[in-house]
Parts: sequence; C-alpha cells; structure tokens
Amino acid sequence: MDNRIDRTPPSRGVRSFFKNQLKSLLLLLVLLLAGSLWYASQLVLAILPENGQALAVPVRPGDVWRYHYKHSVQQTPCDEYFRVEGPRAMTMTHTIYESFGVGLPYDASEGQFVPLKEKGKFEMILNRPYSSVTFRTAVQARPALYCKDRSYDLCTLYGQGTKVSVTVMERYAFWLSQISTHGRM
Repeated sequence: MDNRIDRTPPSRGVRSFFKNQLKSLLLLLVLLLAGSLWYASQLVLAILPENGQALAVPVRPGDVWRYHYKHSVQQTPCDEYFRVEGPRAMTMTHTIYESFGVGLPYDASEGQFVPLKEKGKFEMILNRPYSSVTFRTAVQARPALYCKDRSYDLCTLYGQGTKVSVTVMERYAFWLSQISTHGRM
C-alpha cells in the first residue's frame, strides 16, 4: 500500500504570491499602466506659441493664473486673472488696471466695478468664460504670464510678434498636440 501524503504546508501570504514571477510582473505592469494613465490625464496650462517650444504648467481646477501686459493705448499696466475650470474651460474672474479708455472694461454691465485702495487702481469683477486666450507678443507690452509662483516672460521666450494661445488641457492632449505640430514632444 502506497502511503504517500503530501505533508508540505499550503502556500499562503505574500511570499507565495511572489513565487509566481508572472503574476508579479503582471501586477507591476498594471500598476505602471494605472500610474501612467493618471499622470497623462492631469490638467496642464498649455502655453502654445505659433512657433517655438510650448510649455505645460501643471494645474488643478480652481487654480488661478494671471496675464500681465502694458495696454497699447493707455500705456498702463493691466492684469487679467483666470480661474481653471477644466479642460478647455477657464473663467476670467477679474481684471486690475489703472485707467479708463479704449479696450478696458468700465461699464457696470460688464461686471462689478471696485476702486482699489492702491493709488489709482481699479478692479472689475467679471465672470467671462473662455476656452482659450490668444494674443501676440510685443516688446512694448511686456507680456508675462504668472502661474504657480512662476513667471513666464513671453517676449523673452518667443520673441516679438509671436501669436501665443493659452488653454487648459489634459497632459496627454498636450503631448499629442506637440507630436502632431512638431513631430515630437
């Protein structure tokens, strides 16, 4: 009579799982894929020049960025503030400027007008939705973008007269736009 009984203890716990290397490799690949998808779906503020290197600044819904420039007619500084809402969705929340005139909001129908305590400055509270903001750089205007405690001097980055679009998109969409435009990221 053959009395062979398997007396080895059953495998349990973490060590038994890692005995099977295929399962370990599969788990690692799934974790890498999940992390990559999460990273690629994060929002970025995309600064897209018509030529030159585009920039992507990581943002989240609710983050605020500011566009600063010198008004071409009034020759006074203007600051426009935008809140990130989601992909291709921003809201101009307010603008701060120093003078009334052509191209500057002044009518109560455009928003709530608030004189600031700072000498000669005004603020217009707005609620204007935008999918993107496009402008041309000009040395005279000294355009700059401020986001996440960083400043981007647009004339230094892209030169005089360059058309620049600013929008919010997922990181993967930014990558794809760069590949389709330049053949690289």
